[in-house]
Amino acid sequence: MEQLSTVINNNDRSMKTCILYEALKKKPIFSSYRHFCKLVGQDAMEYPDFEFWYYRFLHKQHDFDYDRSADPTPKTIMEMPVSLMYKITENLDQVERTYLRSMNKPLKDMVDSRPPSFDVIDITAYDKYLGWEFDDKFFSCEQKDYGCLLKIPNFPPIKSDEFYLKKGMEYLSPVLKMPNIQVNHLSLHIMTENEHFNDLLPVPFHAKSVSITAFNINKSLELLSAMNPGELESIKITTGTVTRENLSKLCETEQFKQAIHVQTSMSLNEDRLLRFSHLRTFKCAIDRFGPMDFQRIRDIISTFEQFESCELGNPRILIYFDIRTVAESLGAEVPFGPLQIITHRYQIPESNAFLEFKIEEEEYWFSIKIVKIR
Repeated sequence: MEQLSTVINNNDRSMKTCILYEALKKKPIFSSYRHFCKLVGQDAMEYPDFEFWYYRFLHKQHDFDYDRSADPTPKTIMEMPVSLMYKITENLDQVERTYLRSMNKPLKDMVDSRPPSFDVIDITAYDKYLGWEFDDKFFSCEQKDYGCLLKIPNFPPIKSDEFYLKKGMEYLSPVLKMPNIQVNHLSLHIMTENEHFNDLLPVPFHAKSVSITAFNINKSLELLSAMNPGELESIKITTGTVTRENLSKLCETEQFKQAIHVQTSMSLNEDRLLRFSHLRTFKCAIDRFGPMDFQRIRDIISTFEQFESCELGNPRILIYFDIRTVAESLGAEVPFGPLQIITHRYQIPESNAFLEFKIEEEEYWFSIKIVKIR
């Protein structure tokens, strides 16, 4: 087969005969070109030359000795006006632009001159599965007995003998690594520990909002550290390990210090509450490791200048107080009989503003919602 390829490759008429044969079969030109390259070699003929002879033969122009020197030089895509090239890229979505930039350096430079922007990027990884979403495009790669199964939009599923994370990251990483990529909301659910996630995000990563769930707090904070401080407005971190030390680690990050909204499953007490003074809104668990002074919580929050609202909550089985205890400690009027909701207003000293407390006790959940009313 190799000797035959060499013979055909060195004979112009033989190569044109092969092209004529492909044209007579009337297969799609890209399939024909791939078959031609497989037969005579990948470097035997450039695609534009193949395309020229293919269409001549397809239209029954069988002159092998046609002189092309008098023909006008065909224009390449890179000779298009810059304005037209930008118009083309505007009609591509962000994932399609990733494929375009991989073609050559001039196209890469042109695509990179306009930073890609997504509304939502959602990445989920656990044992034997990797899934990701770029706005309305959904991708996945799942481990199978034979290797893995890759699913990408507008294509049939692709079977591969590679490891599912290796194959999936071939499609995910190029988008994440595009220069100055910008995201309104980034969601990361990384529940499997693997080296493929060691450098998942470029630094700094430009996101306004991030939601992180990881297999441990250290991985969560590692992912958070990639975010650009100040540009990141909202943080949500969920972890199964609830300790005071974990919350302290979160509060020490620049991302937390410059955020506006924070939600975490980690617990809060009066002393750690002081570190939330810069936030407009926050949501976290109630400390279950010791007694809480709700009057002190009220007094501390009343001094927060940027404060708008917060919610403190926990499953009922994890707390040692009830709705009546909290309401009475805040000075609320508590009616007799069973209680589910109590609303209480507290006027902030030397201010016309109020803190409105809504204390709610459901079957499985206890929460305190606080809103500042100006």
